[in-house]
Amino acid sequence: MAETPTTPACSHGDPRAGAAQSGGRPLVASLSVAALAATLLIAYLLWTARQDAISTAQTTALNYARTLEVRLDSTFRRADAVLQALAKTTPLAALAPGAEQQHAAQIDAELGAMLRQFEELLALRIVDARGEQRYVVQGAGAPGPGSLGASPVNYADRSFFQRYQGDAGAGLAFSEVLTGRVTGRQTTVISRPVRDTEGRFAGVVLAPLDLGFFEQQFRKLDIGANGAVFLRRVDQQGRLVLRWPRIEAEVNRPMPADQVIWLAVAAGRQESINEYVAFTDGVRRLSGTVLVKGYPFFLTVALSQDDVLASWHRVTAVTALAWLALLLAMGVLVWRLRASDRERLSLEKQLQEAQRIESLGTLAGGIAHDFNNILAAIIGNVALARQDLGPGHPALSSLEQVARAGARGRELVQQILAIGRRQPQALVNQALQPLIDETLALLLPTLPPGVQMTSTPPAEPVFASVDATQFQQVLMNLCTNACHAMRGRSGSIEVGVGSLRQAERATRLATGLPEGEWAHLWVRDEGSGMDAATRARIFEPFFTTKPSGEGTGLGLPVVQGIVAAHRGEMRVDSEPGRGTTVHVALPLGEARSDPATPPRHAPATPAVAPSGGGRRVLYVDDDEVVALMVERLLQRTGYQVRVVHGGAEALAIVGADPQAWDVVVTDFNMPGMSGLEVVRGLALLRADLPVIISSGYITEELTLAADAAGVRGVLQKQSTPEELAPLLSAVLGAPATTGH
Repeated sequence: MAETPTTPACSHGDPRAGAAQSGGRPLVASLSVAALAATLLIAYLLWTARQDAISTAQTTALNYARTLEVRLDSTFRRADAVLQALAKTTPLAALAPGAEQQHAAQIDAELGAMLRQFEELLALRIVDARGEQRYVVQGAGAPGPGSLGASPVNYADRSFFQRYQGDAGAGLAFSEVLTGRVTGRQTTVISRPVRDTEGRFAGVVLAPLDLGFFEQQFRKLDIGANGAVFLRRVDQQGRLVLRWPRIEAEVNRPMPADQVIWLAVAAGRQESINEYVAFTDGVRRLSGTVLVKGYPFFLTVALSQDDVLASWHRVTAVTALAWLALLLAMGVLVWRLRASDRERLSLEKQLQEAQRIESLGTLAGGIAHDFNNILAAIIGNVALARQDLGPGHPALSSLEQVARAGARGRELVQQILAIGRRQPQALVNQALQPLIDETLALLLPTLPPGVQMTSTPPAEPVFASVDATQFQQVLMNLCTNACHAMRGRSGSIEVGVGSLRQAERATRLATGLPEGEWAHLWVRDEGSGMDAATRARIFEPFFTTKPSGEGTGLGLPVVQGIVAAHRGEMRVDSEPGRGTTVHVALPLGEARSDPATPPRHAPATPAVAPSGGGRRVLYVDDDEVVALMVERLLQRTGYQVRVVHGGAEALAIVGADPQAWDVVVTDFNMPGMSGLEVVRGLALLRADLPVIISSGYITEELTLAADAAGVRGVLQKQSTPEELAPLLSAVLGAPATTGH
């Protein structure tokens, strides 16, 4: 039957097209409202941006000043503590003329230990009452010799020294900014007097402060191109101690009396925020000022108003761009809505395709399930006929071919069933080459003209723990894709397998596979190859490069899923015109020394089964041909068999005499009552009666349900001739008496 053409979603007769058009008017109205909202948003942002910028700048400046104040306060307190300790512990005898030889080693050691606690001090010095330097230790920033090797220096002309001489009550003092006589660097000296027990002036202990250290701290602040940071004196009308950027001419100069920062400091305000025009360079700035608690200094961090408002200008530009971007976004939104509608229709089409494939799989599964009954009857009756004829009969050769065909048909049915339903994994550590050989034997008749398929067995068998059916499905899909890639050209398809171990680094790099112990399967073709864009999509469901109607786009996604379920890896190497190689790596299994497994397409010849010993079997199956074959098979094995064709009949027979039967074998898929329902009914009649379920397709769900119902065994129906008698023997055990 010809397929009915699908009407495109965008065709004139599709009502959805009209709905989309009618939905355009509300969309335009929504866009207009959104544009108005964007305009109002711009106005609000412009109104608030400047206020936020100024407020943020002032807060930032004040926070910077607070941070610097904490550091300065810590330095002053620690330095003062050291100077107080030195003033109290320095022996007055050490200040006597010539006493350095006796005291220098001890005092230098003490000074060095104290100085190592500071990065911000240039030295620690002890000066006698005449102003002569007697002991000194230089800091890391100004290294020099110890007290005995130091050059003579006199501090009698310094303002702090003269103050101590004239004021018996003077204590901690900070000098103006000086140029150090030893270091040549700008410094402010922190000092305390040394006095004898009667309060007479005996000398000075002093610590030159490294202003360069604090300049580095100032530089770290993000104050912009025109910002400024300065440290000034509170007790000297704001005389400048340190400024960044430097203005050398301003050092030690006071502030104007009417400067707003100085007015706030003079009023005793611990913190203040100001907006002013700098008297030094004329720049309008926003500042934060903090007094250094307990010490005659204050810190100011100032940000240029032009720099701050530059951010506001950027915000204004960004806001305008945001308005334009909003309009653009609305246009993109409309486009995306239409694209989403198209995508939804495409997904619906893919869903319909998936449902069609699922329906085909279900149909194939149903047909294959019924076909299993036919195959079981054929294989079983052929086996019985061969036994009847005996060795040497001319018909045995023909029967052997029928048996081979039946075995191959049984394997094909299993593959069809794998399409229709999900199978439980049966991982077995086994050699891979026999599975490859068997799969290629099925594929060879389907090759296009001019295409050869080769496989070279490895030097040593390669083992891996795989589900044989799923492994063959992987190989089938990969080889089928290779065949399609070879259409219209001659060439070869190579299938190989080998072991990839830790030491084989070059091979791992060439294949792109990760480190580890791998069983390495590859399929290489000489087809057209793929470009990067195609390679990026090959594992997407429904993606295919085949012509319409020739591919579902599910082959490689299925392969990827199976490989992942086996904890494996995949890599694909391909370039246009150079063919394609697919690498599959599965965890390497341990080699086995047991004989190789015979081919699964070998003729079905029942093994010599243990004797049934006259035990009684009730066989339940709605297929009369299969039931008759099983009856004959079990009778030859020594069982007493009764065949019934429905679950209700079986329950009636067992209910009449529950002890009359040793075991019940029932088909799973029967009309009226399933095999599991028969099992549950038998359990009510006789709980210890062994039951075996036979099914043409054993799923994981069936296995779990059978275990839960107490079933003793689950049998593949198509394997009845080979497996039923041994399974009965395993369930029932050896008979009480055995005749030979």
